Amino acid sequence: MSWSCVKNSSTHKADFQHHKRRQAYCAEWLKSWEKALKRPLRLSVLMGILQTVLIIIQAWFLASVLHALVIEHKNIAALSVELSVLLAVFGLRSLCIYVFQVHSFKLAASVRLRLQKQLLDKLDNTLKATMRQSSGEMVNIIQNHAQALDDYFQRYLPQKRLVMWAPLLIVSSVFYVNWLVGVILLVTGPLVPLFMILIGMGAESASRRQFVQMSRMSGYFLDRIQGLETLKLFGQAQAELARIGEISTQFTEKTMAVLSIAFLSSAVLEFFSAVAVALVAVYVGLGLLGLVHFGPAADITLQQALFVLLLAPEYFLPLRQLSAFYHDRAQALAAADHLLKLLDAPEFPANSVLLQNRVQTSVLACDRLCKHYGESIVLDHVYLSIKPGEKVVLTGESGAGKTTLLKLLVGLDQPDDGEIYLQGQLSSRSERLAKIAWVGQKNALFSGSIADNISLFDSDIPLEQIEQAAYAAGVMNFAQDLPDKLNSLLGENGFGLSGGQIQRIALARAFVKNSGIIILDEPTAHLDPVTKQTLLDVIERLFAAKTVLIASHDSTVIQRFDRHISLHNGRIA
Repeated sequence: MSWSCVKNSSTHKADFQHHKRRQAYCAEWLKSWEKALKRPLRLSVLMGILQTVLIIIQAWFLASVLHALVIEHKNIAALSVELSVLLAVFGLRSLCIYVFQVHSFKLAASVRLRLQKQLLDKLDNTLKATMRQSSGEMVNIIQNHAQALDDYFQRYLPQKRLVMWAPLLIVSSVFYVNWLVGVILLVTGPLVPLFMILIGMGAESASRRQFVQMSRMSGYFLDRIQGLETLKLFGQAQAELARIGEISTQFTEKTMAVLSIAFLSSAVLEFFSAVAVALVAVYVGLGLLGLVHFGPAADITLQQALFVLLLAPEYFLPLRQLSAFYHDRAQALAAADHLLKLLDAPEFPANSVLLQNRVQTSVLACDRLCKHYGESIVLDHVYLSIKPGEKVVLTGESGAGKTTLLKLLVGLDQPDDGEIYLQGQLSSRSERLAKIAWVGQKNALFSGSIADNISLFDSDIPLEQIEQAAYAAGVMNFAQDLPDKLNSLLGENGFGLSGGQIQRIALARAFVKNSGIIILDEPTAHLDPVTKQTLLDVIERLFAAKTVLIASHDSTVIQRFDRHISLHNGRIA
């Protein structure tokens, strides 16, 4: 066996063990709710037991009436007492069913409301520190995943307790009348829960996959709705619509897989209960015909035969219902897995004294900043503070998230979680766009003059200010050799200019904005050593009185700045 096979085998085994531990943890969490709901559950179970007793009474009196009519040839008037008892039993059974269902519904609703309150409280107090889901996924978990527990508390949990008593009461009554039929029921009864457990394992796995797909679909759909305007502007609306259709189809397939298992389990369990009832029917039928002489069949009466025959389906009914509701347990375990990831998230104090002091003394700060794209986590709880006038260089390997962090700080992108502060105050995206100057790796130049590209066609900026920025940024070093100086027209995307010249125009543009904070993303990338040194001199001179944050992995840049911070695996090292 190759090493890769051994490695894959060990990985699968580790995943299986992790899944088992996680499943056990989710089951314990559900049991903790069961302990908290002990008293309300007792009423539901009591109603179920009372209904079972009424079923036994109903079967006995119904068999008695039929025996009297068929065998003893009595008229209906002589059976008024028995018929009155039957009517009373029918009424009491209806009342028990009503109380049982209403109480179970209220029980599940109370659990859902308490759970949703816990989730919202967690979100308000601490969850923002660790939330990696999109807002769509978050809404789906709080609403749909919490609601997925309804059937567990409303149907499965009361039925799980009732199944310990109802069949026992029925089989005891059957044993009293016909011990051989009781043995048949006892032998065939355990087959139902056995196959229920086997099929339930597959149902749980399918339900877990369905919940994952539903969370992804909800998050994806809400994210696209929020960015619908951008998708339309860039002509991607139809393409995203097609992708949403694909994701919806995948969710449909996962749902159908769950339903197919549920239908399969029902068919299998119905088969075993039908076989058992058929055995009882054949035995008592042959006994009444005098064709069977072993056991109590020789002395069986029509009343006894009808009684055990009426109770045989009722004996399997609680077991069949539990097997049908076992899917609710699998669904609840899958939902609990998602809920516990949020409820168990570690707490980070959002208003600690240390954080407040750091924010109040900084010109730019971020707290617990998170950003992810799909399953890829780019930024994971980033803390950063920059003091006024400080020159900071941000380093990190390619793909570490430097550009993403800078865009979030500027306001070019929105974080999934966390807060960004300007001058000690919580800031909005529009405020940062207005108050922070940005120089990216690739700076767009438009068809127009050099002066227009520095001012970005803002007619309110005086020509003297544009010229001052051009001289300070070194734009005039090459513009003065052009026929029209700053009025010289540029080609599309600055055609004809070098990378260093384009960067100087971008620096002049940032200088004209007159912002107190300048953020630069790899401004010296792809420049030769001479041009790089010249550009760094320009940056130092141009923004000497400004707060500067620059992303770079260039050792020359690191040496020339006040403070060096490193981004590694989505966090500040």
